[in-house]
Amino acid sequence: MAHSIPESMDAWIQQIGKRVPIRKRVPVPKPAADGLLVKILAMGVCHSDCTIAAMDAPIPGMRMEFILGHEACGEVVQLGSNVKASDFAVGDKVAILIVPGCDHAACPQCNRGLHAICRAPDSGNYGLGIDDGMFAEYIAIATRAAVKLPAGVNINEAAVAADAVLTSYQAVRYTADVQPDQTIAIFGLGGVGLNGLQTAIHLRAKRILVVDKRQATLDEAIKLGIPKEDTFCTGDADAKRIEQYVAETGIQVDTAIDFVGHAETFQSAQFTVRPGGTIVVVGLISPTCPFIPMVSVMNALTIKGSYSGTRQGLAECLDLMAKGVLKPLVETKSIEELPSVMRDLDEGKVKSRMVLLPDWKHEKSAA
Repeated sequence: MAHSIPESMDAWIQQIGKRVPIRKRVPVPKPAADGLLVKILAMGVCHSDCTIAAMDAPIPGMRMEFILGHEACGEVVQLGSNVKASDFAVGDKVAILIVPGCDHAACPQCNRGLHAICRAPDSGNYGLGIDDGMFAEYIAIATRAAVKLPAGVNINEAAVAADAVLTSYQAVRYTADVQPDQTIAIFGLGGVGLNGLQTAIHLRAKRILVVDKRQATLDEAIKLGIPKEDTFCTGDADAKRIEQYVAETGIQVDTAIDFVGHAETFQSAQFTVRPGGTIVVVGLISPTCPFIPMVSVMNALTIKGSYSGTRQGLAECLDLMAKGVLKPLVETKSIEELPSVMRDLDEGKVKSRMVLLPDWKHEKSAA
């Protein structure tokens, strides 16, 4: 059945230098010949949205004003003129890959399979300042950014699949390359880290140590089967520290995965992994973190950054979600509450991943 597409829509616009997104009425975008128009069904809120809102100036290539939001799933409502009916159809439910990349043969990132770090004008980067994002009623995307939802995947959970799930999956499965005979440490069990923990459990890591400042999130890890003695609460001044525990017990931690990216967690990771071990950094909380040459250089540590993931990785995540292997923990609120949700997230008040539902109240929209 044909979908009636309006001329304009509601959207939350981020202006660089402003601290809070602004609600506006904007034109509904048109899909490119090889693209899709997607009606948004659910939107995830990420701390990166808060980071963008706090910026005083754009980074190179970033626009001064754009629709915010880079996590969502939706329904295809219009096909570009060159899209094959065998590939997509109106009515398909899809998760949206944040950075599908330009996919040009001459692109030095895409031709090495590093689409997620492509910064070309047509790379996607939806909601990250290069292209408009997903805190809106509709979004126009490239077909290479869309992955169909398998049966059994909940819409609210699918909304966070392309970031909170894929980012953690990429970090653990591919960047860290976690193996069954390895002991790993996970720092941060928020909306991304908890999915990383589930991925490590799925990959049958021999032993998993987990660190968080909130006991409630560590309790979630215990529910997943992590022994209490392998959990470390940095929010409790009297609790044991992971680096102290590792030193005293002689545990050999092969890889530490930092889903926080805070000065404290990065420093702790350097004292936690064994000589010749690996640290994978995913989180972006601190603008700088302490690199300790006496520890990292003399122990020949490998430090890797891990960002987003691939289209194939997103398909793998959705398949594991359909099978119940990966179960992202989400809470829901209204898109009307975006500014307050971002404030709560920035203040550490959100336990899991917040998903906003598109119950727009159009009578409140600005002209």
